[in-house]
Amino acid sequence: MTAQPDRIVHVTTVHQPFDPRIFYKQLASLRDAGFDTHLIAPHDRTEQVQGISIHALPQSTARWRRIALHPTALRMAQALNADLYQVHDPELLPVAFLLREATGARIVYDMHENYRAKGPILGRALRTLERWAFRWVDHVLIAEESYRSIVEAGPVSSTYIPNYFRPIGDARLGAPAKAGHTPARLLYTGTLSASRGLRTMVKLAARIRRAGRPETIDLVGICRYEKQRAWAKARIQEEDLNSILSRVGWDTYVPPSTMPPYYRRADVGLALFEPHPNHRGSIPTKFYEYLHYGLPLICSDIPRWRRFVERHACGAVVPPGEPAAVLDVLDEWRAHPERYRERAERARAAASRYRWKPVGQRLATLYRQVLNEKVTGASVTG
Repeated sequence: MTAQPDRIVHVTTVHQPFDPRIFYKQLASLRDAGFDTHLIAPHDRTEQVQGISIHALPQSTARWRRIALHPTALRMAQALNADLYQVHDPELLPVAFLLREATGARIVYDMHENYRAKGPILGRALRTLERWAFRWVDHVLIAEESYRSIVEAGPVSSTYIPNYFRPIGDARLGAPAKAGHTPARLLYTGTLSASRGLRTMVKLAARIRRAGRPETIDLVGICRYEKQRAWAKARIQEEDLNSILSRVGWDTYVPPSTMPPYYRRADVGLALFEPHPNHRGSIPTKFYEYLHYGLPLICSDIPRWRRFVERHACGAVVPPGEPAAVLDVLDEWRAHPERYRERAERARAAASRYRWKPVGQRLATLYRQVLNEKVTGASVTG
C-alpha cells in the first residue's frame, strides 16, 4: 500500500485565507513537496483552492470575537487529525498546546511580527504567551532575523523564513525604463494605515495637485481602520485629489493575484512608513515585490531600510512624514533621468537575491526534520 502523505494544518484567526505568506508561499510550497495541506482561517466558505483545503471560520475583525472562535478552531483542527499543526497568531498558542496534548502532533509557531511592539499591556501579554510557548513548541519560524534574539531567550529551535517574492498571478515584468523616461506614476501596495504612511501619501497627493505636477499615486490595499479611512476620504474631497490619488480596495481586501497590473504600469514603489518599532526591525515584503518589477524605492529613512537601499543602489530614502522630500527625489530624477533608469536597473538586478523558491524548498525539508524529530535549529537565510 502507498503511504499516505503527512497531513499539515495551518491555523489562523487573524489573517486572510489568501495571505501571501501563509497560502501562496508556505502552504503552496508544502503542497508542492507532497504534503496534505489544510488551512483553518476566517473565510466565507469551506473549499479547496489550488490543492489546499480551506476550512472556514466566521469572519471578524474584533479581537474578542476572534478569541471566541478558538473553541471552534480547536475542534476543527483536532477533527483533521494532522501530523503537524502550525499557528500564525500568538493568541492561538493555547489552542496549539491543547492540540499537542490531545493529538501528540508536532507544533510549529510562525512569528510574523515583534508583538512586544503592540503596546505596554497587549504587547507584554503576547510576549508572555510566546515565552511560555517556547518551552514546548517543536519549532519557531521567524519572518525577520531581528526576531531571533526573542526566540533565543527560550530552549526552542528557530529558523528564519523570510518573506521573499513568489510570483502570484501574472507576474510578467514590464518593459525596462527607456532612456529619458522620468517617473510619474507612484505606487503603494499592501495594508494601509497611518503608521504605514497613509497620511503622508495623502499630503503628498495634495502637494502634487497644488503644484500642478504630473505625478499620480495608486494606493492598492485595504485600510482596516474606519477613522483613518474617514480622515483620508475627507481630505481627498476637500483637496479635490481624486484625479491624483486612486484607491483600489480601500475597505476590501485586495487579493495578491490582482496586483501585478498595478506594478507593471508604475514607475516608483513607495514605503513612507512611520518609524514604529515593528517597522524598524523588519524589511517590508513590498520591497521584494517592487524590486521584481524593476521599481526604484522611495522609502522612509529607517536605518535597516537605508542599508537595504544603499546596498542595492535601488532608490532613495526620505525623512518619515515629509512629503516634500519625496518631491525633491522625483525632481532630481526628472532633471537626471539616467539616475532614475540606473536605479530601476539595479532594482531588477537585486530581485534575484530575494526569490521564495529556495526558501520554500528548505521549509519543506525543515518540516520533514520536525516530523522525524531531527531538528537541528539550522537557519534558513534564502
